[in-house]
This record gives sequence, C-alpha cells and structure tokens, in this order.
Amino acid sequence: MNEWEKWIPVESIPARLHKESLMDDGDSLRIIVSDATEGQKYSFLFDGLLLSYRNSDEGSRLRMLEHLDRYYAHLEYGNWTLFKMKNSSYLEWFAQESLERYEEMGEVEHYVFLTSNDVIEVLSADPPAITKMV
Repeated sequence: MNEWEKWIPVESIPARLHKESLMDDGDSLRIIVSDATEGQKYSFLFDGLLLSYRNSDEGSRLRMLEHLDRYYAHLEYGNWTLFKMKNSSYLEWFAQESLERYEEMGEVEHYVFLTSNDVIEVLSADPPAITKMV
C-alpha cells in the first residue's frame, strides 16, 4: 500500500520546488511551483479528468513523513518534490466513495507534490500539462 516513486516529468526540473499557488477554477486545477534558488516557475495544469485533490499543511502529515523516513529514505524525499503513488490508499478511498464509478475510465494516477509547506495530492486520469514559465 502507498508505494512512492520519484516523478521526473520534465528533464532538468529542480529537485526542490515551493508552492506559489493552487487554483481551482471549477474546470481545472493549476499548481504553480518555483525553484527557491533560481526563481524559475513551473505550471502544472490538470484540465482533463480530474477526480479529486487535497492539500494539507506538511506539518499535519507527520505519520506520512514518518512512513517516508522509515521505508523511502532512499528516495531522498526531503530533497525532492514530485512523486507518483502506486497502490494508493487515497485512490482506494476515492474508488469506494464513488462506488467505483470511474473504474472503466482507464488508469488513474496519484500525483504528490511534497513541498516544504504543503502536501498536494491529485487523482487524475490525464497527466498535467507542464509549462516552464518565464
């Protein structure tokens, strides 16, 4: 359950990113993150089949951080921001809550943005459009 893996969606994306903003306009979800050292910003736009998302203060996810420390220290999660989750308990919960309504929609990915202040999780059947902002 909850198998973490690093996600490298764009070649040479910085390891540590900070949340600039999270915007839900009803039709899409946009997450803007920035590199603290260079100031480079990236936009992650989920505008396909977005099933669910949640945003938590990183300090309130202590059990998750303890689990990462115990089982995934090799991922250097403290020095990386972008992850995908396999065998996700969040996805399992969503399937139960929706009475598995979306089961035939194809593979749903569980994306995790683990920043210094936030844990943003997104369940989406479509990958985000990623834009490097200038």
